[in-house]
Amino acid sequence: MHDEFKAQELLDLKRQHPQAKVLVHPESPADVVALADAVGSTSAILKAARELDATDFIVATDNGMLHKLRTLNPGKTFHEAPTAGHSATCKSCAHCPWMAMNGLADVARVLETGANAIAVDPALIPRARQPIDRMLAFTAALRSGQPAGALVPHLGAA
Repeated sequence: MHDEFKAQELLDLKRQHPQAKVLVHPESPADVVALADAVGSTSAILKAARELDATDFIVATDNGMLHKLRTLNPGKTFHEAPTAGHSATCKSCAHCPWMAMNGLADVARVLETGANAIAVDPALIPRARQPIDRMLAFTAALRSGQPAGALVPHLGAA
Protein backbone atom coordinates (compact mmCIF):
# COMPACT_ATOMS: atom_id res chain seq x y z
CA MET A 1 0.00 0.00 0.00
CA HIS A 2 2.80 2.44 0.81
CA ASP A 3 4.17 2.10 -2.73
CA GLU A 4 1.02 3.84 -3.96
CA PHE A 5 1.98 7.25 -2.56
CA LYS A 6 3.22 9.56 -5.31
CA ALA A 7 5.68 12.41 -4.85
CA GLN A 8 4.01 14.68 -7.41
CA GLU A 9 0.60 14.34 -5.78
CA LEU A 10 2.18 14.89 -2.36
CA LEU A 11 3.83 18.07 -3.67
CA ASP A 12 0.46 19.24 -5.00
CA LEU A 13 -1.11 18.69 -1.56
CA LYS A 14 1.81 20.48 0.12
CA ARG A 15 1.11 23.49 -2.12
CA GLN A 16 -2.48 23.49 -0.83
CA HIS A 17 -1.24 23.24 2.78
CA PRO A 18 2.16 24.99 2.84
CA GLN A 19 2.45 24.99 6.64
CA ALA A 20 1.74 21.26 6.93
CA LYS A 21 4.44 18.90 8.15
CA VAL A 22 4.65 15.63 6.23
CA LEU A 23 4.66 12.34 8.18
CA VAL A 24 5.71 9.29 6.15
CA HIS A 25 6.08 5.57 6.72
CA PRO A 26 9.55 4.35 5.65
CA GLU A 27 8.10 1.79 3.21
CA SER A 28 6.97 4.63 0.94
CA PRO A 29 8.89 5.34 -2.27
CA ALA A 30 12.22 7.15 -1.76
CA ASP A 31 10.97 10.31 -3.52
CA VAL A 32 8.03 10.47 -1.08
CA VAL A 33 10.29 9.82 1.92
CA ALA A 34 12.55 12.65 0.73
CA LEU A 35 9.63 15.09 1.10
CA ALA A 36 8.94 14.10 4.71
CA ASP A 37 9.48 16.13 7.85
CA ALA A 38 9.33 12.90 9.88
CA VAL A 39 9.79 9.31 8.72
CA GLY A 40 9.05 6.34 10.90
CA SER A 41 6.94 3.51 12.17
CA THR A 42 3.40 3.92 13.42
CA SER A 43 4.61 4.85 16.89
CA ALA A 44 7.18 7.28 15.46
CA ILE A 45 4.49 9.01 13.39
CA LEU A 46 2.25 9.28 16.46
CA LYS A 47 5.16 10.78 18.42
CA ALA A 48 6.07 13.23 15.65
CA ALA A 49 2.49 14.46 15.42
CA ARG A 50 2.49 15.07 19.16
CA GLU A 51 5.93 16.68 19.41
CA LEU A 52 6.46 18.66 16.19
CA ASP A 53 5.74 22.35 16.41
CA ALA A 54 2.90 22.28 13.90
CA THR A 55 -0.87 22.08 13.82
CA ASP A 56 -1.27 20.91 10.23
CA PHE A 57 -0.01 17.55 8.93
CA ILE A 58 -0.07 15.45 5.78
CA VAL A 59 0.08 11.74 6.58
CA ALA A 60 1.48 9.17 4.11
CA THR A 61 0.57 5.84 5.67
CA ASP A 62 -2.54 3.70 5.99
CA ASN A 63 -5.47 6.04 6.57
CA GLY A 64 -6.57 3.95 9.54
CA MET A 65 -4.07 6.03 11.52
CA LEU A 66 -5.92 9.27 10.87
CA HIS A 67 -8.60 8.59 13.51
CA LYS A 68 -5.96 7.81 16.14
CA LEU A 69 -3.91 10.89 15.20
CA ARG A 70 -6.98 13.12 15.42
CA THR A 71 -8.07 11.58 18.72
CA LEU A 72 -4.65 11.97 20.33
CA ASN A 73 -4.06 15.48 18.95
CA PRO A 74 -7.20 17.60 19.28
CA GLY A 75 -6.77 20.97 17.64
CA LYS A 76 -4.44 19.60 14.97
CA THR A 77 -5.46 18.89 11.39
CA PHE A 78 -4.44 15.74 9.52
CA HIS A 79 -4.72 15.38 5.74
CA GLU A 80 -4.56 12.01 4.00
CA ALA A 81 -1.73 11.86 1.48
CA PRO A 82 -3.02 10.97 -1.98
CA THR A 83 -2.39 7.60 -3.54
CA ALA A 84 -3.93 8.39 -6.92
CA GLY A 85 -1.74 9.56 -9.72
CA HIS A 86 0.23 8.47 -12.72
CA SER A 87 0.99 4.73 -12.48
CA ALA A 88 -1.01 4.22 -9.27
CA THR A 89 -2.83 0.91 -9.02
CA CYS A 90 -5.06 2.00 -6.12
CA LYS A 91 -7.03 5.11 -7.01
CA SER A 92 -9.36 5.30 -4.02
CA CYS A 93 -7.61 5.80 -0.72
CA ALA A 94 -4.63 5.04 1.48
CA HIS A 95 -6.18 1.94 2.95
CA CYS A 96 -4.96 -1.63 2.77
CA PRO A 97 -7.87 -4.02 3.32
CA TRP A 98 -5.41 -6.88 3.82
CA MET A 99 -3.65 -5.14 6.72
CA ALA A 100 -7.02 -4.36 8.30
CA MET A 101 -7.90 -8.06 8.32
CA ASN A 102 -4.95 -8.96 10.55
CA GLY A 103 -4.96 -8.79 14.33
CA LEU A 104 -2.91 -10.11 17.21
CA ALA A 105 -5.43 -12.84 18.01
CA ASP A 106 -5.25 -14.07 14.40
CA VAL A 107 -1.44 -14.10 14.42
CA ALA A 108 -1.42 -15.98 17.74
CA ARG A 109 -3.88 -18.56 16.38
CA VAL A 110 -1.74 -19.19 13.30
CA LEU A 111 1.41 -19.53 15.40
CA GLU A 112 -0.29 -21.87 17.87
CA THR A 113 -2.13 -24.09 15.39
CA GLY A 114 -0.30 -23.73 12.09
CA ALA A 115 -3.64 -22.97 10.41
CA ASN A 116 -3.40 -21.00 7.18
CA ALA A 117 0.35 -21.47 7.07
CA ILE A 118 2.04 -19.99 4.02
CA ALA A 119 4.86 -21.88 2.35
CA VAL A 120 7.59 -19.69 0.89
CA ASP A 121 10.13 -20.97 -1.60
CA PRO A 122 13.42 -20.97 0.35
CA ALA A 123 15.08 -19.21 -2.59
CA LEU A 124 12.78 -16.21 -2.05
CA ILE A 125 13.38 -15.84 1.69
CA PRO A 126 16.48 -13.58 1.47
CA ARG A 127 14.64 -11.10 -0.78
CA ALA A 128 11.47 -11.30 1.32
CA ARG A 129 13.46 -10.47 4.47
CA GLN A 130 14.94 -7.29 3.00
CA PRO A 131 12.00 -4.94 3.73
CA ILE A 132 11.64 -6.34 7.24
CA ASP A 133 15.37 -5.94 7.91
CA ARG A 134 15.22 -2.38 6.55
CA MET A 135 12.32 -1.44 8.83
CA LEU A 136 14.09 -2.90 11.85
CA ALA A 137 17.35 -1.12 10.97
CA PHE A 138 15.48 2.13 10.44
CA THR A 139 13.80 1.87 13.86
CA ALA A 140 17.09 0.92 15.54
CA ALA A 141 18.82 3.92 13.97
CA LEU A 142 16.07 6.25 15.17
CA ARG A 143 16.35 4.86 18.69
CA SER A 144 20.12 5.33 18.66
CA GLY A 145 19.75 8.95 17.59
CA GLN A 146 21.00 8.53 14.02
CA PRO A 147 19.21 10.96 11.68
CA ALA A 148 16.50 9.25 9.65
CA GLY A 149 17.67 11.01 6.48
CA ALA A 150 20.87 8.98 6.54
CA LEU A 151 18.81 5.85 5.89
CA VAL A 152 16.61 7.19 3.10
CA PRO A 153 18.79 6.02 0.17
CA HIS A 154 18.96 2.54 1.70
CA LEU A 155 15.17 2.28 1.78
CA GLY A 156 14.88 2.39 -1.99
CA ALA A 157 17.51 -0.28 -2.59
CA ALA A 158 16.39 -3.63 -3.99
